[in-house]
Amino acid sequence: NMSMVRQLLFIWDWNSMPEYNCSRIRPIGVEWTKSMGEKQPIFGIWSMTWGIFCEILYVPCVIALYMERRQACYRIMLWLAIVDVIAILCNSIGFGFLLIEGAVFCSRPWMVWMIGCVGLGMWCGACIGCLLLVTYRLFELMNMSKRFENSTGFLIVIATCYSLYFAFLTPPILTNSKYKAMFYDPFIGDVPTKVYVNWPHTANNLFVVLTSATLYLLLCVVLMTKQGAMSSEVGRARLSTNGPIFLQASLICFFNVAASLEYIYMNFFPTPQILIELGHLSWQVSHAVPPFIYLTLNKTIKRNCK
Repeated sequence: NMSMVRQLLFIWDWNSMPEYNCSRIRPIGVEWTKSMGEKQPIFGIWSMTWGIFCEILYVPCVIALYMERRQACYRIMLWLAIVDVIAILCNSIGFGFLLIEGAVFCSRPWMVWMIGCVGLGMWCGACIGCLLLVTYRLFELMNMSKRFENSTGFLIVIATCYSLYFAFLTPPILTNSKYKAMFYDPFIGDVPTKVYVNWPHTANNLFVVLTSATLYLLLCVVLMTKQGAMSSEVGRARLSTNGPIFLQASLICFFNVAASLEYIYMNFFPTPQILIELGHLSWQVSHAVPPFIYLTLNKTIKRNCK
């Protein structure tokens, strides 16, 4: 796998790789920032402020989730929360710092690479975690949750390995202050963009979109079928219990799907700047929206936080 070989080489000796070689302009950092970067204080300050606020908001939620870790569903949510906290450090706080500075890949190669590869890994982990959460809800509605609970620990280990694979064994996505987002292409020469494409990441995003749509369709069918099979009073009670749960999972996965589609599109096709910014905002929100949802819709987490 050439993408894997390229990433491993990048870790040890990125400057020896022609497609990532920044030596044509020296000194590397200052001149690349002046010639190719563009300071973006508004988006940068927003990203850092938003990220710090969400990290603070996540603290009581993580503690509340940890208190409920005996339940499989909350173990998945706790794992997702940890992934989100790391992702926000990359796609909001670290990204915001680079935008304020006007950085591009060759301004701070190691920092840009680290933020990009860890952020990418956490994104792909969150995608799988979201699907695990929806699958669990589906099993729960079909009264088969015990089958899922027995393998939750193993599934979380698989999801962790999946995240690490994308973080360290596939090409990174790299911050570009001029376009206010992250791209496969470091924009340092005449190398064709296809050389930098992270095909496993593209496959992950397409997989998430298709699988999320399928699972939610199944979830709606099961929820409505079960409600219809009950008496009206029992059905209303069941819907009032499951409604907020369904809404929580739906909102989290909605932002994942939006970010998936937008990031695929802007890395392959000419895209208006406003859509590029919306794509990155969707990514930021997809990791940061869970604490807002938990603190407004999840009674157990609200009670534990109090």
